[in-house]
Amino acid sequence: MSEKTKKIVIVGGGVAGLSAGIFGQRAGFDTVIYEKNTVAGGSCSGWYRQGYAIDNCLHWLTGTKEGTEAYRLWNELGLLDENTEMVRRACFWASEYEGKTVTLWPDVEKTRAEMLELAPEDEVEINAFLDLVKLGTEVIAAGIKPKELAHTITTHESVMSDRKFFRYSMRYFGLNNVAWAEKFKSPLMKSLILDFCPKEYESYWLVIAYSFYASGNADIIKGGSIKMASILVDNYLAAGGTLELGKSVKQVIIDRRKHSIIEDVRDNIQEGFVEGVSVQAAKSTAVGLASDVKEDIKDKFFKRASGILLESGEKIDADYVICACDINFTFKHLLNKKYAPITLKRIYDDKKTYPLYSACQVAFAVDGLFEEIPDSLSFACEPVEAAYEVFDRIGVKNYRAYGEYIAPEGKTVIQVSLNQYKKDFNYWKKLYKSDYEGYVRAKQNVAAALENAICTRFPQYEGKLTLLDVWTPYSYARRNNDTQGAFMRYITTATSMNAIMSEEITGLDNVYLAGHWLKYPGGVPTAALTGKNAIGHIAAKEEKRSKVK
Repeated sequence: MSEKTKKIVIVGGGVAGLSAGIFGQRAGFDTVIYEKNTVAGGSCSGWYRQGYAIDNCLHWLTGTKEGTEAYRLWNELGLLDENTEMVRRACFWASEYEGKTVTLWPDVEKTRAEMLELAPEDEVEINAFLDLVKLGTEVIAAGIKPKELAHTITTHESVMSDRKFFRYSMRYFGLNNVAWAEKFKSPLMKSLILDFCPKEYESYWLVIAYSFYASGNADIIKGGSIKMASILVDNYLAAGGTLELGKSVKQVIIDRRKHSIIEDVRDNIQEGFVEGVSVQAAKSTAVGLASDVKEDIKDKFFKRASGILLESGEKIDADYVICACDINFTFKHLLNKKYAPITLKRIYDDKKTYPLYSACQVAFAVDGLFEEIPDSLSFACEPVEAAYEVFDRIGVKNYRAYGEYIAPEGKTVIQVSLNQYKKDFNYWKKLYKSDYEGYVRAKQNVAAALENAICTRFPQYEGKLTLLDVWTPYSYARRNNDTQGAFMRYITTATSMNAIMSEEITGLDNVYLAGHWLKYPGGVPTAALTGKNAIGHIAAKEEKRSKVK
């Protein structure tokens, strides 16, 4: 690296941006994160209402088991070590149907015994499901061979790379949850499959998720999303980074002129970044550097960013820019869409193959601990409407186990999440913009219907629930610029899992991407990994340029 410390501007203060900032500082760069909100954390966030905490992200954290690649990443970020307080949830998921409840317990064999007792008619499917889960836990428990994180995605990839697990899991490839549920005869088992996640998801996603949990690789940091974001922010600032909150970025400023690789090295010499090297020597070296670039782009010219423009009109200079925010926002606002990866362009043209979803979420304070639901429970209810969706089953999650910060002593917070899609997002957006009072009433109506459903099932809590907050898909769009309010990557289908994108941007020499959108399966580990990878690309480029000295 040259004697001049290179400045990296990072757009977005979520997990990806904070990861890039931490690794960037450690690599010797000067990093500045610009975050539109007054708090950092992005999707990994939470907030307080009436003395109660609302967790907006973590249901489980992949990578809580030592020896896995994701754990090593969290350890590098200072998030997990042997002293970190963790929460081991009582169960992964539970579903109720006509007075019977089936539960995904930490002990897979306990789950098997319960399922076979409740639904003996589904013995074949139950055993196939749990045999694969058991194999998944064994693969994780055996330990993962160390790899360079830049060449893998998450622990998920390591599990899927096991030949036996992959072979057995092919039973579920291309099979969404609706089709999988039809293979069961028991209505209780059908309910469990359909309750866990949106019906469009590929069925083996439940297999993978439950394997993580049963192996001890999907626990929760005590303190949840709020604690996780706080640790990352503190570690970034301790590393010397600068965090600019409440500052929205309008666009990345791109130079009009184009640079070739050779010209780029020559510019460094002429600007005094590299001394004592002739232009001819620089040209020779640059040709060598060009040979390292992919054949299809090495002879093309690149444009470069000179910095960013804030919504306030202020221009910020930068040597590199990392866009660690919603990928659609990046290519519709920050950058010209002509720079979008081919994969993303394909998604734009075929949105049906790459569906998105969001949620309308409601949080209640409870005067009591709601011990009847130790973690998550889905059950039948009278129809509840949220935008265009109608629900005759709801899932309730109890957050008491996340830590004392959740609620005063003897009380807790429960939340309900209702899946929403593009048409629902448009409903909430239009209502918010055209009739804000109507928007508020619509939210209150959803909350009232859910309170009635909960108290009908658990009459002992009548009068003991207090509404804390309701947030919609449009809330996510306003807060994090999330496309259609989607806080998750594309729904995991047989085709969307192939929507893989690089941190590098073809045609731009010094602008990179980071975030959960880039790689399957998404989530906070992927966000953190891509933040690290973006810094790896920049460091490698600087190392090559330093060779002209």
